[in-house]
Amino acid sequence: MLENNKKREEFQKGVLIKKNFKTNNQPSIIILGAGASGIAAATKLFQNGFQNIKILEAENRIGGRIHTTKFNDYLVDIGCQWVNGEEGNIVYELAWPLGVLGKGRGWSSEYHEEIFDSSGNIVDKSEINDLIQFDKEVERKLEEYVRNNKNASIGVHYENELDKYIETHPKWKDNKKGLRKLYDMMTVFMHSAESWNDVSTVAYREFETSPGSCLINWKERGCSTILDIIMKRYPNPKEELPIMSNTILNAEVSSIDYSNPNRKVTVKTMNKETFIADYVIVTFSVGVLKEIHKSLFKPALPVEKQKAIEGMAYGNVAKILLSFNEPWWPTDDKINIEYSLLWKDKDLAILEKDNERSWLQGLVGFYPVEHKPKLLSGWITGKHSRDMEKLTDEQVKNHCVEVLQRFFGKKYNVTKPTGMIRSMWHSKKHFRGTNSYRSPKSDPETSNHTKLGEPIGKEKPVILFAGEATNPKHFSALHGAIETGFREADRIIKLHPNVVNN
Repeated sequence: MLENNKKREEFQKGVLIKKNFKTNNQPSIIILGAGASGIAAATKLFQNGFQNIKILEAENRIGGRIHTTKFNDYLVDIGCQWVNGEEGNIVYELAWPLGVLGKGRGWSSEYHEEIFDSSGNIVDKSEINDLIQFDKEVERKLEEYVRNNKNASIGVHYENELDKYIETHPKWKDNKKGLRKLYDMMTVFMHSAESWNDVSTVAYREFETSPGSCLINWKERGCSTILDIIMKRYPNPKEELPIMSNTILNAEVSSIDYSNPNRKVTVKTMNKETFIADYVIVTFSVGVLKEIHKSLFKPALPVEKQKAIEGMAYGNVAKILLSFNEPWWPTDDKINIEYSLLWKDKDLAILEKDNERSWLQGLVGFYPVEHKPKLLSGWITGKHSRDMEKLTDEQVKNHCVEVLQRFFGKKYNVTKPTGMIRSMWHSKKHFRGTNSYRSPKSDPETSNHTKLGEPIGKEKPVILFAGEATNPKHFSALHGAIETGFREADRIIKLHPNVVNN
């Protein structure tokens, strides 16, 4: 905690950049990707006197998987939405003192989960409480399971425990498949994996959670606020660092050539532009690297680095936001309610055979959006999130209307949504998903987050890697991505003390 406080103080204080500083004696740095890690790296470098910096961003906006946009008069997040934890979380430590964060769902003592089945009936509260207690017990036993199984599927543990639970709760025997599906999809939500059978025990051993509320919201603002804070254009725009003026949008990279014997790296874009630099920081997602690393780097990356990329799993979670003229669900600010969807076994069997609607198996529920009272968000996990992305907006919206009426129509006066917006992370060529995870198929020794983050070049690291997947402790997290940007900036800063001390 003390170390993180020191980092925060250093960041907030920064280093004053001299207007007359000559850049011709400075190293040139190219940052590929203007997501959280890329912007973090740039800000750290600028704050420490480095000026010869360019950021190349393939999209027409900055932010990466942070994407705050206007929808139904609200600022909403298509990507990153919450701050996960407090202690040791650089996002929380930077943003909380500014009053832009709120502790909502999962923090209030008035938290309720309602489960509706595909016949429109609500699961009895006592049964939900039993399931909540069961889940707590399963999570407690998981720690022992993880200790005793080096690289195994967590799904084995969950399925065994769920089978035992159903044996002692006979009511669930007629709906065993539906309950298992819901529990599976909710379990892998934080991993973006295919299913709980595709998540390794390695992830549980290595990931370090940040104590505190895990679903801290941005109130009326959006997650892009953290970018404004890092770039220092919030809360005082006069202190803004020159990130935007040094960022080139729509600059998709076509090649990274580090074969030059003088240790210079040549970066070319699809726009036929060429950039030469002493250092290149690559912040591409693992999904993108898997797809293009063999054609992107010249010469090819070392074999160990290729194994690390190809062995790391990269998944997808999708989000649907629906707007309504007025909320038809309870809107008490003091009560947080989540609405989960439980398909009955007979209905699930029909759904599995419906090619157009089969994605609904991965729709775990609908949830009110904090500080945006006319919105509901739906979350889709597993392969079903990719299936949803293949459909048109009209199809997805119509399916959501069918589900809302089917599951909630008996209890609530469900109205039709006035608008819909959804994520398409897997379909977008510059993302190919949402975050990394460890699969039992991955070799822990050759494909891990530490190896992904190792630079290329022993005497002088010319190609550096940042992004959530390169963080050995906070992978898949926004604060983890920012930490890696700071880390790679520090790597360069230490090699050039004269720049810092000037």
